[in-house]
Amino acid sequence: MKRNYFILGLLVLLATALVVPAAFGATNTNDQAKAWFDQMFAAKKAWVDQSVKDGKLTEEQGKAWKDHFDQMQQFWAQNGYACPGGGPGMGGRMGGGPWWMNNGNPPAANSQ
Repeated sequence: MKRNYFILGLLVLLATALVVPAAFGATNTNDQAKAWFDQMFAAKKAWVDQSVKDGKLTEEQGKAWKDHFDQMQQFWAQNGYACPGGGPGMGGRMGGGPWWMNNGNPPAANSQ
């Protein structure tokens, strides 16, 4: 009886190992990334519109920002939608270290 449960468990594990990657592979991440970028640029343009309306930006500044967002949207469309910088842990210098402890000044070569 224990052997039957063992075999049943292996079959369930095998079925899960085959089905789960296929399910995640079926989603198109490029479409999801494009939707996220489109939403981000729409929010930024809405922020610019509100800032011009509130008088925080001039009409010219608002137009310049919107032109910039259009250029960036075109750039991402041509070059693919990917996270710039490779994501967390890819050299963003978010941690401390000797520079952090020295108010942003490089450590002295000979600190004796």
